[in-house]
Amino acid sequence: LESGQLVSFYKDDVKALPDLPAPLPSPGGLGVVALKVGSKVEIIGSLTPGGHKGKKGEITRFIDANNNPEVRLESGQLVSIYKDDVKALPDLPASASPLPPPVGLGSEPLKVGSKVEIIGSKTPGGHKGKNGEITRFVDAGNNPEVKLESGQLVSFYKDDVRAVSPLPGLAASAALTIGSKVEIIGSKTPGGHLGKKGEITRFIDANNNAEVKLESGQLVSFYKDDFKGVVASPLPPPGGLGSAELKVGSKVEIIGSKTPGGHLGKQGEITRFIDANNNAEVKLESGQLVSFYKDDFKGVVASPLPPPGGLESAELKVGSKVEIIGSKTPGGHLGKKGEITRFIDASHNPEVRLESGQLVSVYKDDVKALPSASPLPPPGGLGSAVLKIGSKVEIVGSKTPGGHKGK
Repeated sequence: LESGQLVSFYKDDVKALPDLPAPLPSPGGLGVVALKVGSKVEIIGSLTPGGHKGKKGEITRFIDANNNPEVRLESGQLVSIYKDDVKALPDLPASASPLPPPVGLGSEPLKVGSKVEIIGSKTPGGHKGKNGEITRFVDAGNNPEVKLESGQLVSFYKDDVRAVSPLPGLAASAALTIGSKVEIIGSKTPGGHLGKKGEITRFIDANNNAEVKLESGQLVSFYKDDFKGVVASPLPPPGGLGSAELKVGSKVEIIGSKTPGGHLGKQGEITRFIDANNNAEVKLESGQLVSFYKDDFKGVVASPLPPPGGLESAELKVGSKVEIIGSKTPGGHLGKKGEITRFIDASHNPEVRLESGQLVSVYKDDVKALPSASPLPPPGGLGSAVLKIGSKVEIVGSKTPGGHKGK
């Protein structure tokens, strides 16, 4: 469509327009300058439908052998025009005051990809003060086509633009790479992301413009001068304030807030280290996996524990009935009972199957062994029938955990 939109149509929704009428004046209409791709033109006639008389634009191509041109208007709209509806605008007069080399007033040479500011008004359209990026040069005079922040493509006289130097602080001391943490410091990229933070997921072109995953999870492609690397301040050795050496499986507490998400005070376990800086992925007590800056967590150093079995003298072993008497193990299991299924490490911290059936790995000082059941009457309990496989029974006591009395 004339707006530039591509749409697939049913064939009965379209009709062919008649060919352009008989020979028209030579390219250039009333103007004395020959029409060519890149020529600045003004619409001076009304043979072309659409009410474009008086508008200005630039020729992007010729659509047929009669040299009828396609024109990109200042609004960005592409329109095919009868050649006698346009006249070429003269190039900058030779008598114009000398211009600096194609850099406008800036000190950097203009090139494809340069960030520029519109500082003059020779180019029609009222673009002074806008910013954009050079997409190509439209002629041998180094007049550039600029993609403005609005997305509009406009061809400018080169003395209407100047290169914008990179923002101070862009080159953070750490080179930006995939995975770098960044802060959004500019507004050239539309969307109102100034001040947000995120992580580079990929570079989208040779100019190091990057796709950033914001803390909200949104993926946004940014101009490179809209973000800067976040250089982490010196951090304590892995584990923050904790003295225990951190490793996969270490229990940690979240003590800082550099990592987004509001996890301060939570506890969990390191599942892996995500980079050479010992930043770690932690499985929180809720089961959520979160990647943390290393200075946001500290190792949880267990206080000296009584011998296995907590306060009880009974030795812990696979099959021991135990009660949860402490809260070092996350999950709120204090007061629950269960049975040891295995020992998960050399420190004899056990895995316990709770009465609910849930399997939980517990610090050994959080459990105490329950005393063995007192001697029972010979099989048959209080009944006179001898117990055997297939015997019908009633649960008459509560020593067995699970609340089955009366069943």
